[in-house]
Amino acid sequence: MRRVRRGVIIGMLWACLLGAPGALYAQSPGDPAPETVAALLKEQNSKLSGELRRIQREIAALRADMDKPRLKDVFSGIGYIFGLFGVAAYVAARRKE
Repeated sequence: MRRVRRGVIIGMLWACLLGAPGALYAQSPGDPAPETVAALLKEQNSKLSGELRRIQREIAALRADMDKPRLKDVFSGIGYIFGLFGVAAYVAARRKE
């Protein structure tokens, strides 16, 4: 029984493998009309142009957002100034003694 089943499976595999090469060949779709190709290229070009414009607007918005000082930057600057005045006050106090 096992030999029969194994023989059937091997036979099916061989049949699939022998019949497969004909189905595996790529078939060319034929030459489309040049007008069709030109229309498709124009459509793709317009889509890409629209996407590029959108991306350029997003990049410009990100650059404008990065140029603005944030709250963290403001407090950092104030702290830096207080630190410099603290060092100057310390040096002035040490000179008086």
